Amino acid sequence: MPRRRDLSERGAVLVGVILLLVIMAILVPAMVLLVQRESNWSVKNQHDMSAFHHAEGGIEKGYRAITASTGTWYALIEDGTGIERFLWDHKFTDIDGGHYAVGISSGPEERQATIVAIGQDQKGRQTRALKAIYAQNTLGDIAIQAMDGVQVAGGVQVEWGAIVGPDYLDAGGRTYPQFWSAAGTSFDNDPSPPNCDQPDCCQWFSFNPDVPPDPGIDLAFYRSSAVAGGSYYSTAQSWSSFDYTDGGVVFVENNLTVGSPGVNVVGTLLVTGNLSTTSGAWGKGSATMTVPRTAWKQYCNNWSHYKSEDFDATEPTDFPGLDSTYLSPDGATWAPTPNGKFAVQGFMYVGGAFSTSGGGGNAFIYGNMLAQGSVTIAANSGVTVYYNKESASAIRTKKVNLRRVLWQDQVLPWPAGL
Repeated sequence: MPRRRDLSERGAVLVGVILLLVIMAILVPAMVLLVQRESNWSVKNQHDMSAFHHAEGGIEKGYRAITASTGTWYALIEDGTGIERFLWDHKFTDIDGGHYAVGISSGPEERQATIVAIGQDQKGRQTRALKAIYAQNTLGDIAIQAMDGVQVAGGVQVEWGAIVGPDYLDAGGRTYPQFWSAAGTSFDNDPSPPNCDQPDCCQWFSFNPDVPPDPGIDLAFYRSSAVAGGSYYSTAQSWSSFDYTDGGVVFVENNLTVGSPGVNVVGTLLVTGNLSTTSGAWGKGSATMTVPRTAWKQYCNNWSHYKSEDFDATEPTDFPGLDSTYLSPDGATWAPTPNGKFAVQGFMYVGGAFSTSGGGGNAFIYGNMLAQGSVTIAANSGVTVYYNKESASAIRTKKVNLRRVLWQDQVLPWPAGL
């Protein structure tokens, strides 16, 4: 009997060993396969990340190319002139571990450029592509920008665009448009937070670090354009009646004083000194204006005004919120009643201060105003400024200031022939 127990125990052990061997025979290859796949996945991920970083490097290289000079930028966006080595005609190898190629084109909209970069790891096993769109809009959504502060009094209206500056802004208690200051405002002159209207932060912003700097207007370009067009004035001017409707540039060295019945400038007006008016009626042109599709964003605290003026045929019942994707109808137009009071239709640059005084009428500006000095508009001058998106995007500057409006992955093959 003792012998039979010993044999049965040995048999049980043998069965256990066989089961263990079977399990190991199943698990070991599976573990080996898993390790191999992990290794392959790790290598693939390294190659994929290398390709992605090279595509990122291509976007950065393309950005440096379009901002290298104003000549390069304007040749691209105005004439469609390509940039050598950025036409899918060059393989860049300046980043270790791989290579990349870049294509740059103008568009898709005016004053925009598109950069597409394709990166590969060193062995060409993984390919990644990125697309970025950059836009130049020097006074984007800005109706008035003054480098030495803004004071708007009772008779002033600013529609469709913001008032912006690095210095103190006196809004005169207005509930529209937006006010942005790198310093204080009449709403808030305390640098301690909160520095915007609560709770939504939609109309005014004090001590804001995102206020744009001086865009650096290219006065030499505008001066030469005015000389070529016969509308250059080398000395200070005083106009009681002046008409220019060619759509080009009127350039005045030193100061400009405007009286009644005023001026009608359809184009760009640049004054290197001060611009002042002696009458409230200093505009005599007529205009039918295009309403910017995002003009509604200026009226979060006075939506009833936006609705009452009939700027927008499809506006929501209530303010949509700044994060809304709502756009007003494309190509919608609007004209004031009565018409015939427009002084400038286009970009207006003042190298000194801009000031109005005197009553007796109204004046309209359909465009954008940039003053290196202060902007002071008297209560009885009756000035209304309407933001012009088209003239804002066409402003010429000495340096290229761009903002990125799109960044996304693309699925593209490596360019043939590179």
